[in-house]
Amino acid sequence: MKKHIIGYALLASLAFMSCEDFKFGDKFLEKPISDEMNIDSVYAKKVYAEQALNQVYHSLPDFMPHNNRLNWGVLESITDLADHNKAGGSLYHKGTLTSSESTGSAYSMMYNEEHGEFSATYGIRQAYIFLENVDRVPDMTEEEKRIRKGEAKMIIAYHYVQMFRNLGGMPWVDHAYKPDDDMNMERMTVEEAVQKICALIDEAAELLPWSVSAADDGRMTAAGALALKSRLLLFAASPLFNSNEPYMAGEAADKHYVWWGNQDNARWQDALDAGLDFLRKNQENGEFYKLVDTGNPRNDFYTGYFERYNKEVLISSHRWIRWDLNGNAINQVRYLVCTPTLNYVDMFQMKDGTEFSWDNPDHRDYPFFDADGNELRDPRLYETVVLNGDKFWAREAEIYQGGREQPKFMGGGQNWRWAAQGYTGFAMRKHVQDQLNELQNKFYQCPLMRLPEVYLNIAEAMNELGIAEQRDEFGRTAYDYVNLVRGRVDMWPLTPERAAPGEALREAILKERALEFGYEEVRYYDIVRWKHKDYLDVPLRRLEIYPDYLDPDDSKKPVKQRHFHYEIKEGMENRRVWVEEWSNRYYLCPIPLEEINKKYGLVQNPGW
Repeated sequence: MKKHIIGYALLASLAFMSCEDFKFGDKFLEKPISDEMNIDSVYAKKVYAEQALNQVYHSLPDFMPHNNRLNWGVLESITDLADHNKAGGSLYHKGTLTSSESTGSAYSMMYNEEHGEFSATYGIRQAYIFLENVDRVPDMTEEEKRIRKGEAKMIIAYHYVQMFRNLGGMPWVDHAYKPDDDMNMERMTVEEAVQKICALIDEAAELLPWSVSAADDGRMTAAGALALKSRLLLFAASPLFNSNEPYMAGEAADKHYVWWGNQDNARWQDALDAGLDFLRKNQENGEFYKLVDTGNPRNDFYTGYFERYNKEVLISSHRWIRWDLNGNAINQVRYLVCTPTLNYVDMFQMKDGTEFSWDNPDHRDYPFFDADGNELRDPRLYETVVLNGDKFWAREAEIYQGGREQPKFMGGGQNWRWAAQGYTGFAMRKHVQDQLNELQNKFYQCPLMRLPEVYLNIAEAMNELGIAEQRDEFGRTAYDYVNLVRGRVDMWPLTPERAAPGEALREAILKERALEFGYEEVRYYDIVRWKHKDYLDVPLRRLEIYPDYLDPDDSKKPVKQRHFHYEIKEGMENRRVWVEEWSNRYYLCPIPLEEINKKYGLVQNPGW
């Protein structure tokens, strides 16, 4: 049987993974389903039906580096925030991707019956199998069935939102297809895709509770559904699709698979309405979801993306039960996957809200800490990247010439776990923390969507509608929504004087999204939906750090007692061919040519 992206996914027989299950909480079942169980056995008991749905959750994406995704690559490292310096990156990272060799694309729909992790088509098919069979489970209550149906629909909806953001309108699957079903499917137009996905999200929201207990942390909720709708409609309203001309000519553009066919500001109103609807429902439910804000900015930011059941994460995936210090994700970060750029670090403002500049002698003299070791910049910087002199392994990080955290090939490297990190003068901290004590035995979660995104979605929509300074039903302006996010980390508020409504505020919001959601796969889609190739037209920079000992005879003083000088370097180990030889086709991913040639209805995206 030929393996279609859509076709094989729909024709494949029921199979369940035998790998170790991830857990939501105390109620999650330990034992995975046997490969030998048939569909009648699975839906004969609640315990097996629950496990079947739990395994469908494995299909949700995870943006940490791992071997089943982009050949160790991450989307952040093809933006201006990070770089993929590790050898062996995907064809997409290298810029050599073609439609005939698209397995290394930024988004793959290839069906994997044996290993369903991160496979959209696996998740969609298995979710429909669950929906079509759960009613015959004898020992499940109607309430339990209703909620689990909502979860399955949300998994399908999430995958369709991902397809929409990466490929445009794709064929709509509404059941688990059988071998004798008609397999001729046309792609949906952008309009059809938005309507159908929104309808499915609304169906899921009606079935799901607004929130769940800590024991069920990770399950889909109505709150996650409405947040996902906000994300979808914001993307649909953005210039990639919402424009008077397509981003690139081609058959898919002619048929409106990759744009609306016109520009209409009413789409920004739809995006705004979705965000406000979330806030209304959250208010009706006692403001269950809120930003973590205890008055400790740095720790609050960390808690908001890392700690389980923090009431800020709205959708998450749980690939593993706990973090593994020797796991693939950690090891690849150590070897320069998603290494932070100086370009990104320089985006973080001083604590008083002024922009950081290497041309400012005070900033250049003490760019991160003052002479006493006090933090000088946006607290999110310190929890996003590892900085020279910051907390690390119960001491201070030494990412300077000869320091323990400088790579061996640059003259340092006494830290055997550090590997090649520090090449750019920084290392990734977000998610992986100190890659040792702060991570050991911590529960794993990948935050796919957090509450700050809803706030910033609302702010962006208000600005695009020309009502940035008008107060909404909650008494807030677009600036107020941005400042909810900034205020949590005690950063000075954004005002019209700092960023006037229109283009200036838009750029401020996009920057705020980069600061808040670094390494959470937001920047990539912001660049795509705003067609901001100009963000990539700057050389990537790194920092080399050299110590100036205050007392040349005493080189053992703590780092904060030392003074450093800094050299800015341009260029990374690997060429960014895909930026240097840019084509607008990169705004969306290709459909593999072998699938196009099977003649069951797929039309290739422009330029591929």
